[in-house]
Amino acid sequence: MAKLKSLPSLEIISGFRGVIDYYVYHPTCNPELKGEGIKCARRWPRSPGHRRADAVEAQWPAFTYITQKWSTLPSYIQDAYRKMASATGLSGRDMFMRSYLKGLFAYPLP
Repeated sequence: MAKLKSLPSLEIISGFRGVIDYYVYHPTCNPELKGEGIKCARRWPRSPGHRRADAVEAQWPAFTYITQKWSTLPSYIQDAYRKMASATGLSGRDMFMRSYLKGLFAYPLP
């Protein structure tokens, strides 16, 4: 992982698709606690070339299910998730998936 001072333009990011993965890392998974997050780049993730561990493969059905459900949500619910995610660096779809897989909030709340 390489730390960056700023992310490049969307055209540059798109040009390196499949080669370099640009992202913003939030160490606490809560951008409100640590500010903007750390801008990073890494080699594009690739298949390990062998069968994944049973624990990893056991998670795939949940990801498949929730990915398919996003497209069936009414637009006003998708918009609500987009609004919730707007200040987090996540997309509305990411927020929806997180809320299903891990829960939306870390407990206990203050």
